[in-house]
Amino acid sequence: MPGKYNPFRPDKIVPVGMFCGRIPEIRKIDHCFTQTKSGNPQHFLIEEERGIGKSSLFFIQNYVARGEIETLDDQKVKFVTLSAVLEVGDDYYTVIKKISDALQRELKSKEKLKDFGKKTWEFISRIEAAGLKIRDAESKIDGHQLLPNLLEDFEEIINNLQNYDGILLLIDEADQPGPDGQLGRLCKLLTEHLTFAGSEKLCIGLAGLPGLIATLRESHASSPRLFTTMDLQPLESHECVQVIEAGIKNAEEKGVSVEFTEDAKNFISTVSEGYPHFLQEFSYYAYEIDTDHVIDSEDVSGSLFGENGTFEQLGRKYFSTFYNAPYSDDYRKVLDTMSSHSDEWVDRATIISESRLKDSTVDNALRALRGKNIILKNEQKLGEYRLPTRSFAVWVRARSLAEENATSVEDAPTLFDEAEELS
Repeated sequence: MPGKYNPFRPDKIVPVGMFCGRIPEIRKIDHCFTQTKSGNPQHFLIEEERGIGKSSLFFIQNYVARGEIETLDDQKVKFVTLSAVLEVGDDYYTVIKKISDALQRELKSKEKLKDFGKKTWEFISRIEAAGLKIRDAESKIDGHQLLPNLLEDFEEIINNLQNYDGILLLIDEADQPGPDGQLGRLCKLLTEHLTFAGSEKLCIGLAGLPGLIATLRESHASSPRLFTTMDLQPLESHECVQVIEAGIKNAEEKGVSVEFTEDAKNFISTVSEGYPHFLQEFSYYAYEIDTDHVIDSEDVSGSLFGENGTFEQLGRKYFSTFYNAPYSDDYRKVLDTMSSHSDEWVDRATIISESRLKDSTVDNALRALRGKNIILKNEQKLGEYRLPTRSFAVWVRARSLAEENATSVEDAPTLFDEAEELS
């Protein structure tokens, strides 16, 4: 639908009005809020692969924490909310600076709190005014000064909170700095300091890729025990449909009347397998190519393999190593076979049996795919391999389904029929 407002957002956090599902996880986070409000802080951690909706869940719960949305139990909380996003290369000092910056940004907007919590910020400002970079602080300044300042800032602010239930600190991409960020140590020392000070009104939420818990443990062995951990699963089929319908409603509010047929909704739900980012991507490009304001399975199918279409977009953004793969139908068949096992380990004999390829062909494919880091080899058990992530398995399955049944737009109904059988 060129030139028209497109409500789907594959490149952005899903807005509040289009957020669906995640009820168990929201209940857990709501519980962390109410416990923290009562002086018994509980913290939460989401460790999952990209595209599953970690940042969107953080976004919606930020609204809850600020009191703009009620909890699922129809209660209201009101926290001072701080958000920081970490990056590769952030060290211990940079992490503290980002938290301090978030603290100062939020306090400036809170008239009754703006005069508190300045020790870390003023200390860092003096360092930078002297021409030193915080990233080089370890060799330039007394590294023991920075953390105590931050601890005292949080204590001072919590002790002077008025009309607030506490502080919520959300850290996204928390895995990115790796061990150098010492995030586990920081969380452990911060929460212990507030406990000893009797200022237990801080809730910490972390989100990151698989490996985050191990990274926390590396900087402080007991730090993972601070957190209630959550494993985000793909959305259910009916939740996928709800997301699409929320997009339709959003478009209508912008003055655009559009319809998704039931076939198209079910088709997108099936090929996305409940991955929120995939769902947004498939919906976005089907919407883009539509010309009659009625998006059907033909539009969905036509958007899959066009120039810069859905599969190409997902491949570039998430699975770029796939494009370096040695291409052959046999190698693709090995990937297809492995994808039916998601990201679980699968042995060589099973791959041979299910793919119906020759032993030597499978061996060559596994060697080539392993060499390009497209599949992983089990170092603990001989002859076992797996795909790196569940989302890659979803992408492989969806692509194969579409290629087999919809090599042209006219073949779309055939593809839909098979998708319907799988759902």
